[in-house]
Amino acid sequence: MKKLPVFLFFVLPIIALSQKENKFGSSYSYCNWDNTKLNKNYIAKENDTCLLVVSTRNYHALKNEFLDYDYDTTGTLNYFAVYFNGNQWTAVPYPSLNELLTIKKEFKNLVVFTEGLGKTFTSGIDRATQLMRTYQIDELFFDWPTERPYMKPGKNIKTTCKLAPIVAQPFAVFLENFETYKNEHPEKFKTTTLFNHSMGNLLLMYDLQNDYLKNIHTKLFDNIVLNAACVNQKNHKWWLDKLAISKNIYLTINDKDRNLRGARILFKARQLGESPQPEYCKNVTYVDFSEVLDIEHNYFLLPNVLNQKPYLKKFYSDIFNGQTPQLIFKDNSTPEDVKKYLPGKSENSIPIGM
Repeated sequence: MKKLPVFLFFVLPIIALSQKENKFGSSYSYCNWDNTKLNKNYIAKENDTCLLVVSTRNYHALKNEFLDYDYDTTGTLNYFAVYFNGNQWTAVPYPSLNELLTIKKEFKNLVVFTEGLGKTFTSGIDRATQLMRTYQIDELFFDWPTERPYMKPGKNIKTTCKLAPIVAQPFAVFLENFETYKNEHPEKFKTTTLFNHSMGNLLLMYDLQNDYLKNIHTKLFDNIVLNAACVNQKNHKWWLDKLAISKNIYLTINDKDRNLRGARILFKARQLGESPQPEYCKNVTYVDFSEVLDIEHNYFLLPNVLNQKPYLKKFYSDIFNGQTPQLIFKDNSTPEDVKKYLPGKSENSIPIGM
């Protein structure tokens, strides 16, 4: 077996472990198989919150751990309403996306969320739950396997990267089905946002590169957010220019992001959410958080970051609520005559608000 370079033994744990950052002060326990059950006959309680889930995993209806760590190679999508209350999650299966979406009479502002590396079914549900609790939105979570505990971190990352172009196809089918339902029931929807985080943006990239979204003919979303995108930034304009299914497109950047810096070393390529380079997309708003963030990658959910920097939470809240967000973020604590001596971007600066 080919040996990994020594530096990768330092990079891989950083990437893998930082996907599982502590909630830092949350009063809730993590979602896991001890507090997650499948119950086809469950009747929702008045104070339950409902997360809608579309999963690409192998489904085992008779097992306690009813969704495993691997992709269903038939491309089958499985649908669940996951009701949570405190530290308990109960999943109710549904036969189709149409029937799943029908359980809600109307939606609050809806976020269609796709996660990145390091997510089993329960840890993905945990993060999706955090997103709902933090921003008080309705959510449709697209679940794909990006963490396999039986694999070493390096092999898991490699397997996830190989799987992404395959999962991109059912992801496109899911979006087509969502468009059909939304067009048939426009009265049920307010602001709708597609939110792909980190390596979740690989699915969107492969969809655009391969024209898998060509059958979507409407502005399906009010907003699309490519958040901390862990994809190669090279020639990103070629595929991102094809993204025409949303009124607004936002791409968030942190040039100190430890995950994306690690990915740059691992993949020998600058990452889109860390250091996008020209040519830039005129249909995309590049939002640079570099001056106001440190090494954080999951900055949209970390309570300590959002508490210390409430304008970050407001940025996401504004998007989810259909409002125009703040686009320029500057560190006003550092004098301008000092900033010019600090390491920074080249003369080819990122065009804010393009």
